[in-house]
Amino acid sequence: MSTAKEILKKTEQTLAAAGIEDPEFEAGVLLEDIGGQSPAAIQLAPEAEMPTEKAAAVEAAAKRRSEGYPLQYIIGSWDFYGRRFACGEGVLIPRAETELLCECVIKYFAKRPAPRIVDLCSGTGCIAITLAKEIPRAKVTAVELYDGACEYLQRNNAAFGGCISAVQGDALVPFGEFDCVVSNPPYVAAAEMPTLQREVLAEPETSLLGGEDGLDFYRAIAKNWYDHIASGGFIAFEIGETQGRAVEAILKENGYYGISVWEDYSGLDRIVTAMKH
Repeated sequence: MSTAKEILKKTEQTLAAAGIEDPEFEAGVLLEDIGGQSPAAIQLAPEAEMPTEKAAAVEAAAKRRSEGYPLQYIIGSWDFYGRRFACGEGVLIPRAETELLCECVIKYFAKRPAPRIVDLCSGTGCIAITLAKEIPRAKVTAVELYDGACEYLQRNNAAFGGCISAVQGDALVPFGEFDCVVSNPPYVAAAEMPTLQREVLAEPETSLLGGEDGLDFYRAIAKNWYDHIASGGFIAFEIGETQGRAVEAILKENGYYGISVWEDYSGLDRIVTAMKH
């Protein structure tokens, strides 16, 4: 048997050799989630041995990761806004940048309790569930079209006590009336698809491709849902880093006002918000 420290080092080397950007971090995640040994525990007991079966599982996971398979799919979950969400093939991986979308909506409703919110193209439900948990008495509906993603949406909703209403349907077909429409829709332009990282290309194309210019969903959501947003309501989108002005123009064309473009942690345009009269 090898020690957990030896397995950790070997895993780091495997990932580094494959060009993984942060091999130390990812090796630590694999050791903790697959091998049951956190980096902190390994530091405290460096001579502790790891069972052969678990060591083999970590080695297999490291090999798969080195071949470009997403880390989040390997461990089957990922953290978002302080909560752990199940994810895997067929659904978009929760990302830290998307937490900013939640922040914008949470701040808007800080003094407006009990809003009716619809999350379009919901995927894992990380946005919808976060808003339901963070905004007092919020009534949140999550809309997702695809079967694979819906399975994760339902699983995560169950894990968090059924705090949202999960609906399988087309996000571009509006219903009801809401105080807020929020969405992280597919926004990659067709020409950009082949340039994406191999890990991103492992995610469903239906969660990525936003038409020829990447703006199809913004046009459709802004237009189709306008009459389903209550007076004084709010709309919030995640966008690609070059799409701020284009999405701002789309919202203006459709009658929204008070439009703001927000930057992410890297100083890139990431969120667009607007109001409805």
